[in-house]
Amino acid sequence: MSNVRARSLNDLRLVGAGGTNKVMAGELSRIARGTLPDLRLSEPRKAGPGALVYPFEPRLARLAAFYHRTSVRVLWDVLETRAERLEPLFDDVLEVVGRDAERYLWDGAHISVYAHAVERFAAGERQIIGTVKNGVIEAAARRGMRIELDPETPTLVISVRGDEDKLTVSLDLAGRPMNQRGYRTQSGPAPLREDLAAVLLMLARYDPRKDVLIDPMAGSGTLAIEGACMARGMPVWVPPRQPVLAGMPAFRGLAPAGVDSLFADTQPPVFASDVHAGACEAARTAAQLAKVDSYVHVETSDFRDLSPRQLPRSESGAGLILSNPPYGERLAPSDLLALYGDLGRFCARFPGYRAAFLVANREFEAAFGMRPRVKKPLSNGPLRGYFYLYELD
Repeated sequence: MSNVRARSLNDLRLVGAGGTNKVMAGELSRIARGTLPDLRLSEPRKAGPGALVYPFEPRLARLAAFYHRTSVRVLWDVLETRAERLEPLFDDVLEVVGRDAERYLWDGAHISVYAHAVERFAAGERQIIGTVKNGVIEAAARRGMRIELDPETPTLVISVRGDEDKLTVSLDLAGRPMNQRGYRTQSGPAPLREDLAAVLLMLARYDPRKDVLIDPMAGSGTLAIEGACMARGMPVWVPPRQPVLAGMPAFRGLAPAGVDSLFADTQPPVFASDVHAGACEAARTAAQLAKVDSYVHVETSDFRDLSPRQLPRSESGAGLILSNPPYGERLAPSDLLALYGDLGRFCARFPGYRAAFLVANREFEAAFGMRPRVKKPLSNGPLRGYFYLYELD
């Protein structure tokens, strides 16, 4: 049956936080240049403020699933349908997946299905998930493959995403959100998501070949750890976590990935401090799990008591102060403004450095006491804030 409602896709989709298209593209270009020199990376298509679409290429897709730190999801789009009811949706999945099954299905695969942004469709989320699951299993069976549903330990994770009047079926190559790295076993009351920390490093133009990285209010150390990991090109995942793409036919025969650092010669000097001893201990544990504890120095101290002479320096003398300071949920307004002012005075002691912050408090800019070179809207979860970048004279 030929079906104009549905069509096969073969796209690599990187999904991140809103407003991160440019940094996601920049990071992918950086890691691809160093590891796939023969691959000419095409210009991505923007799909909203937080998604990029590239032509699918197995080596690039696997590289992203193992190493791309600024994305939240790495997806292989395989099917698009404009079906409005469950019966046509089943037929579309059955036809397209049955036609393309050898690209990504295999006998004995265990699948899990999740749905996102499907509220506009008449059927409920669970019905859509069940219909796609049944269509995939039946399509595989017709090609002689036995596929089982296994939500707990899947070897193939399928995403169904709604977008206006269509549904897109994708394979989630990581199998979970990319920010769930596995190194953070404990965190403070307002943890910064790992992928957003990587975005801040990109926006701040962190260059580990030149910069010492300093987080004076580090909490559980996410910014410092992500900085060290990004500098060395560390795999996103802490074992035993791994992407779920290993069994897919498209990736068979490729050399092993996700074991080594892409930039193993880099030795980034990173300093993190926090006034709370418990947060610092959590940061040390996380750095050990991420295998960057030899590069990340964690000290329990108030940044106001730190002297530049106490902090590590790079050979170039350049540096980046990067932090996600409190927004005001647990401090009195007067104390918060005083903290921002003290932070400005601390940064002024580092001429030649850059300083960057993510803050969801409109009083920050005036209290900090300097004019930012960059002020970019950027949210931290539900909190609408700004990314500020300063050049310290």
